[in-house]
Amino acid sequence: MYRIILPCFLLYLTVPALSQTESDLNKFSLLPENRLWPVMNLDPLECQVMGGSYILSGYGSTSSLYSTVNLGFSMPVFAGRTEAFDWEFSFGTAIFSQFDLVKREDGVFLAGLMNNDFKLSGDLAVRRGQNLLRLRTFHISSHLGDDFILRHPDTLRNDKTVNYEQADLTYMRMKGNNYLYAGAGWIYTIYAFRERLSFQAGGIMNFREEHPVSLFTGADIKILSENDFNPDIRAVYGVCFRKKAAPLIRIWLEFYSGRLPYSTIDYGKVNWFGAALTVALK
Repeated sequence: MYRIILPCFLLYLTVPALSQTESDLNKFSLLPENRLWPVMNLDPLECQVMGGSYILSGYGSTSSLYSTVNLGFSMPVFAGRTEAFDWEFSFGTAIFSQFDLVKREDGVFLAGLMNNDFKLSGDLAVRRGQNLLRLRTFHISSHLGDDFILRHPDTLRNDKTVNYEQADLTYMRMKGNNYLYAGAGWIYTIYAFRERLSFQAGGIMNFREEHPVSLFTGADIKILSENDFNPDIRAVYGVCFRKKAAPLIRIWLEFYSGRLPYSTIDYGKVNWFGAALTVALK
């Protein structure tokens, strides 16, 4: 845990340095109502409330139905404004749970918990105009579910490939509620059980944002050295329900192709198609 607490503390120490001029002291805010860095809904590992059910297919997959339930949040803790830029420090945490529905040889269907992933993150974001830059550090760990272990007793319960700490730097270009982003990350855990380098890119485009109900499309792409740099692609098309012009609920159809973004379970490359929903907490 110290590996995530220490970088967060270092980020915390940088905040006073950004707001020490006399003219800017009155622009510091605690628990600001509005956030600079938007929630990246299409990132499978985003700290948010989201759920989805999919038809999963691919080499080694025995699941006919694959479901995810993500319970988390990301909120700015303090923020400030200067003449040159705005900034905020955010904290996030989440639990990513995965469930499957399998058919036994006797024709009986069994539902069960496959895995739980846990995440804790600290983000420092800076914005100037429509350009944003985020420095983030996070810890993630993965643990197989009881149902999966009982059905697969020979499975290694935790091979530690999804237990690591990472720092990444991401650039985002915004236009209204539309945005594009790209960045790179590095796992700084000393004894990591996976390859360290990763890249990410994606974005969301909204249509007819002036209406309380609008359409949107988007994608998230991750390229991990752990996966031999083969891209993991998530593409969506859906409906956004708004409150006072801010996205409140997003419901979408999605297609995913790549390695499972969660857990230590390795089915190789898989494809899934299904529906998902996410809810904004603020």
